[in-house]
Amino acid sequence: MVCDVEAEQVKPESGLQTVAGGSQACGGSRRCVHAGSSRCASIQVQDRGGGQVSKIAAALAAPFDEKDLKHRPGRSGMTYTYADVRAIDGRLDEVFGTMGWSFSWELIDAATAVVRGRLIVTHEGVSKTIEEAGYPNAAGRDEEPIKSSVTDSRRRAAAALGIGRSLYSPDKGVPVPLGRVAPRSVAPTGIPEASSRMSADDQVMAAAAMLFVAGANDGACSHGEEWQLKPGGISKVSGKPYNAFYAASHKTPDGGWCKDKPSQQWVAAQSAPAKPKLVPEEDLSELPF
Repeated sequence: MVCDVEAEQVKPESGLQTVAGGSQACGGSRRCVHAGSSRCASIQVQDRGGGQVSKIAAALAAPFDEKDLKHRPGRSGMTYTYADVRAIDGRLDEVFGTMGWSFSWELIDAATAVVRGRLIVTHEGVSKTIEEAGYPNAAGRDEEPIKSSVTDSRRRAAAALGIGRSLYSPDKGVPVPLGRVAPRSVAPTGIPEASSRMSADDQVMAAAAMLFVAGANDGACSHGEEWQLKPGGISKVSGKPYNAFYAASHKTPDGGWCKDKPSQQWVAAQSAPAKPKLVPEEDLSELPF
């Protein structure tokens, strides 16, 4: 939620007052009511500094250097790019000064580690407060879920100001340099159309290559780590039981958790009964009689 209030009339931590209906209202001459978790209308700040507000907006939205960006693999072969939280703090220092902003958070749901973060920035006597929820990287698999949620809420609040917002836009995403993210093996769906012009031997070689690629990484994730069998249990979120499952249990180079999943064929092969051991006819020493 976002609002603008006069800093000299409202203290950052004590300016919220309870009004009828359990809502909260900002003090001062201008009034903005916060009802629950809904986002209130942003109050327009008059640009009294000859384009100063526009300059601040441009400084906040300036692109980050590549060294300040992190990448992690996502689903369907996608790669997610985000700014390091220390780079975000540095941007706030550059624009508002070290004493011109503050961040605090509170735990909303201990079971799911959801938090609410509050970012307050002040410029020339005008303060802006932004509240955003934060969530852990992977529910039930994050070793430090609250820390991840706090960082997530911090990034979301900064994005509401324009910091790193372009990283979340599909048409303005920062290109990922080759080699930064481990490639995922994708099996071809069939022999290329040009196969009609290939010799019989070449077609056999191509088919063999496809079979090799399809089964090359069945026993490991895209980072080369073997699948781990996780025991079944009771979900802390829904309270429903779940069966044992295979998953990756290691951290990626950017500090997150690998979210790759094994193929259904590989999982089915693990639960198949073991094949009986056959004794060669020329060796009868292992027979039980």
